[in-house]
Amino acid sequence: MMSSLADSGCRKAMQGRKVIIAGAGLMGRLIAWRCARMGAQVRVFDSASEAQPTSAAHTAAAMIAPFSERPLCDSQVFNLGCQSLNLWPELLELLSQDSAIAVRYLQAGSLLVSHPADSAESEQFAAQLDHHQRQQPQVYKDAVRHLNKADIETLEPHLANHFQTGFWMQHEAQVDNRALLRALREAAEHYGARFIFENPIHVSDNSWFCQDELLFADDYFDCRGIGAKKDIEGLRGVRGETIWVTCPEVDISRPVRLLHPQYHLYLVPRGDGVYQLGATEIESEDRSAVSVRSAMEMFSALWCLAPALAEARIIALESNLRPACLDHKPLIQKDGKVIRINGLFRHGYLLAPALLNILETEFNFELGVAQSKSLLPGGHSYFAEAAVCRTC
Repeated sequence: MMSSLADSGCRKAMQGRKVIIAGAGLMGRLIAWRCARMGAQVRVFDSASEAQPTSAAHTAAAMIAPFSERPLCDSQVFNLGCQSLNLWPELLELLSQDSAIAVRYLQAGSLLVSHPADSAESEQFAAQLDHHQRQQPQVYKDAVRHLNKADIETLEPHLANHFQTGFWMQHEAQVDNRALLRALREAAEHYGARFIFENPIHVSDNSWFCQDELLFADDYFDCRGIGAKKDIEGLRGVRGETIWVTCPEVDISRPVRLLHPQYHLYLVPRGDGVYQLGATEIESEDRSAVSVRSAMEMFSALWCLAPALAEARIIALESNLRPACLDHKPLIQKDGKVIRINGLFRHGYLLAPALLNILETEFNFELGVAQSKSLLPGGHSYFAEAAVCRTC
């Protein structure tokens, strides 16, 4: 974070500025906290009710896993994710001071495994990993460890015993997203921010309205996710489904991903014997309940991943839409006083702190988060590539 002198300068720059934020998801709350902390007058509008949030951030597994995601994502997303790995601990420490809420942050790495019948998936992942390691050797140094059967059983003894090889992404992390969202609101409100639920923002000719009232501000941030679809060309929703179970008898200590030819399954420990399982990525904007077919596939995968979880009790089945651009890259778009942040897809928690950093370093918006130190593991700095920032 910034020095106290620089932080004081940011406060002077932001003091009294009127900021309106559309969307009370992860980015909306992060920006609200940082702006309010810097002395801005902040209002956050959201279309959902306070008791029933609809943002993708609420449903997400909240993994910060750039190395696991690398074969599936653009290099920009990977590099920004590496930034976030360094930014999250300091952000959470400061957030704890401002909100009096200690947000659980698990940094035990991620484990990737495949069934023996899907060994080709493991071999393909290893080849991709080798390719990326040659491109960025310092970034990957000590980040990935290849595992044999005995290694896997030592790390996670409750996993099925038929996994022969795997990968341990040692730097990766996972955050308690629901505690985080609560803490961000508490911290923002501590500095005077107002959250206004069940009041959607309507945009017309770049003017913002709420219940037919024209809203005036110095700065506007559009963080509505799929709610901004009609205002952002190419934005679409990608359906995701998850299952929550509880099984205190099973102790899995880090996120586990299954390399599979059909779907990307992950199992995330949420603490106290609670686990979140997700596997579906459907090109649909249907927000209805989890389908029987999806539930059966996920439960089958869960049992194959850790047989003892067959006795787990179901807590909830949830579905939501991830906002995605056509290229699956995040969008940061400035149009006059409006800054749109969208298209985080399945990478919201992977990207959010780094996008805050971009808002400050690329858009000169004083949030008090810019870092001059190295942001990548291995001692290498990274500056956002211009393609990430799209300015009208």
